[in-house]
Amino acid sequence: MIKVSRLVYGALSVLLLSAVLAMPAQTAASLPPMEYADLCEKPGVCKRLSRLIMGTDHLGKIPNAQTQAVLDEALKLGINAFDTAPIYTDAIERRFGNWLKAQKRSDLYVITKGGFPQDIGPGTYQSRLKGSKSEIVANVLEEIQISRASYDRKIDIYLMHRDDGDYLNYERSKRAQTPVKDILTALSDPQLKNHYQMLGVSNWETPRVEESQSVAKAHPELLRPVCNSPYFSLLEMGAVTIHSGGVQVRHAEMMNPKFQQGVKIMSYSPLGGFSIFSKGWKEAKQTAWELKQKKDRYWGHVYDAIFHAANEKRYKRLQAFTQAFNAKHRSDYTPDQMANAYALAHLRTDYLIIGPRSLEQLRRTVQALELAKRLSPADLDYLYKNP
Repeated sequence: MIKVSRLVYGALSVLLLSAVLAMPAQTAASLPPMEYADLCEKPGVCKRLSRLIMGTDHLGKIPNAQTQAVLDEALKLGINAFDTAPIYTDAIERRFGNWLKAQKRSDLYVITKGGFPQDIGPGTYQSRLKGSKSEIVANVLEEIQISRASYDRKIDIYLMHRDDGDYLNYERSKRAQTPVKDILTALSDPQLKNHYQMLGVSNWETPRVEESQSVAKAHPELLRPVCNSPYFSLLEMGAVTIHSGGVQVRHAEMMNPKFQQGVKIMSYSPLGGFSIFSKGWKEAKQTAWELKQKKDRYWGHVYDAIFHAANEKRYKRLQAFTQAFNAKHRSDYTPDQMANAYALAHLRTDYLIIGPRSLEQLRRTVQALELAKRLSPADLDYLYKNP
């Protein structure tokens, strides 16, 4: 493990921005080969997905030509799975669907989402996963039909992106959740099942994820969620989550090979949306504060969720660790690569959903696959908690 004295933080931090800007451009030929992992509904019924899954949320606010260039490059680098949603910005799911149709390929996988609470006012949301079976089916069908309009085929993996829950002024209402069996019964209805091939969950608490596996085992006529997609990052969310109903998993859990057994973990670890690694902690924190003051519907909670003291220490430790690692190994990794490698190196990270918005960001992220193999469990412990 590389340990870094606090005395070097200041000097190393000054060097970071110039080091990132001076980094030579990566080419596909110089990058490591893509890694793949099987996602299986049952033995023999599997999809082989790239471990890096291209997220599309942050591609919505850049020019369409740039969006298509990033998607094209993802294909060249071996990425074959793409994460999107009907609520993502600037009609990106429809735009992605148009790009996908133009590829005329059957070996690319669409991951999209439903189960979003109905937005009925600032901070007030009503669950789509409550009530009778017919009510749940109708609520989810409304969403999935929007997604299906973007594709000329079934959705490969459909995630329930929130569990059952209502919110008032961003605070969760106190009531019993709809039983997992009732939700799976509704999602297994042919009216929904005819639109997708595999089912997954996202932002579900661990007991509910585990219950989904036991319910499906006891009732083989019901669909079994094959994956879970929680928030996982070195920069943990604090007492406030970025979005209502957001759920994260933590370092110790993701180092435990028995954690959430039965599902593949497809974590999302956003870097681009916060711009912490391009702007630096101070400027990014100021931007988050301004968004909070404006009560931004999308990023209004980032300041409280991410910019807390524990994360600032981890951020500085990551900077210093990256510099020391490069000095020892004569490498030129950047802090954003190290942050992605941190997430990838955990035992339970089967897939990582990424959100680069430029070719260079994308190539740096792919290079993190190689870096992840060079990080020891002691390195991960050090970055997280400086033991």
